Amino acid sequence: MIHADHALARRLESLICAEFRRLAEVARIVFPNVPAECIDVADGVALWLGEGSPVNLATGLGMRGPVDEMELARLEAFYHAHGAAAFVSMCPLADHSLFQGLGRRGWWVSEFEHLFVLELGGGSLGGGSPDGRRLPEPSLLDIGSEPEVRVCLPEERDAWARTEARGSFGGAPPEPVHEEFGRIMAEREEAILVMAWVDGEPAGAGSLVIDGGVGWLSGDSTLPQYRRRGIQQAVQRRRLQLARDAGCDLAVTEATPGGTSQRNMERVGFRIAYTHVEFTKAKLGE
Repeated sequence: MIHADHALARRLESLICAEFRRLAEVARIVFPNVPAECIDVADGVALWLGEGSPVNLATGLGMRGPVDEMELARLEAFYHAHGAAAFVSMCPLADHSLFQGLGRRGWWVSEFEHLFVLELGGGSLGGGSPDGRRLPEPSLLDIGSEPEVRVCLPEERDAWARTEARGSFGGAPPEPVHEEFGRIMAEREEAILVMAWVDGEPAGAGSLVIDGGVGWLSGDSTLPQYRRRGIQQAVQRRRLQLARDAGCDLAVTEATPGGTSQRNMERVGFRIAYTHVEFTKAKLGE
């Protein structure tokens, strides 16, 4: 059983920081009129992908030592210069000075997100529950036909972006900023995009980024008409096998506590490593 110590946390937080830097690079290419930025701050990074982006936040702070309040002031100024609130996703194993500094400067807790890990060293994927019993394969009943789950062809990346955005919005037309984020994710050359098809139609999507022996699963999305039918688990299992085939020793993903995604992750063997705490500071004038 993997132990969520400081060494593991530093490894994972550094990968998140690297991913944020890549997102900014891709965003500047895909949307040259959007002032995408990613700055280094307090041993972490702060990302800005345009107004309303779901990943406008700082992460990885305080993982290698104390955080100076001047760095927090610089972080606040970065987001306030864009006319936006500031957000920090903090690892609970970060240096305590980060907690203390955020508190002194008037930040408040606004959200939580679990980070899950799965060792890929052997056995079947999703091989069991905590008490050692084997978990059932995802049910594919009543879908009409079994889904085809495979890596997207180059010409299918746009379809992946649309599926990811629509599924995240419950099938309703997504807001432009979320469509843009889906396109940014789809344009990353290092990302392996996986999609589930039912009767020739897109049903669900997910991405895999391999870095430093870790397979990072993100972008999970299932269209409403295909939910509760094992689509997400099928996409998860396909990415986990790809990560294992690539030699990864660890798979990682994130989800909001208590939701359907958490249950699906636990069914294929993921376990909570730690929980990110999101802190917020209102934009100037609020």
